Amino acid sequence: MEPAALHDDVVLLLEACSAAFSDRVLAEVRAVVGSDVRFSDGYVFQHLMADGIRVTELAERLGVTQQAASKQVADLVARGLVEREADPDDRRASRVTLSRRGQAAVDAARAARRAMNEEVDELLGPRRAAALRRHLQAVADATGALDHMAARRLRPETAR
Repeated sequence: MEPAALHDDVVLLLEACSAAFSDRVLAEVRAVVGSDVRFSDGYVFQHLMADGIRVTELAERLGVTQQAASKQVADLVARGLVEREADPDDRRASRVTLSRRGQAAVDAARAARRAMNEEVDELLGPRRAAALRRHLQAVADATGALDHMAARRLRPETAR
């Protein structure tokens, strides 16, 4: 594709910005909690509640088998990002919660996103940045993307 055509392709522009922002968020998270954090960890984190979630429910929300969710949870436990405890209502089941380290990763990602939003405001100026947000919201509303995100149905590409 010709470079000029790249500048006119909204999908590629959005993908390029999304990838750049995601890389920066991940770098900030890794600077705070360590290099073993992965981008895909966030897809699990978005489903963890303060009081925890059963692995079976996590599997349903992620759209994977219970075995796959258990494997993912075991990996996150091994890396110290989540904790797995017996469910107080059913000792045969387990509940998963964010560990302190996992919460630090979430907090670092939120801080990084706030900083990037401020950078966009500085780069474009408040009026143009607000207009960009309105236009992106319109596209997201029309495509159902915001509803998908709000319902926490976003998954890594490998899970689609």
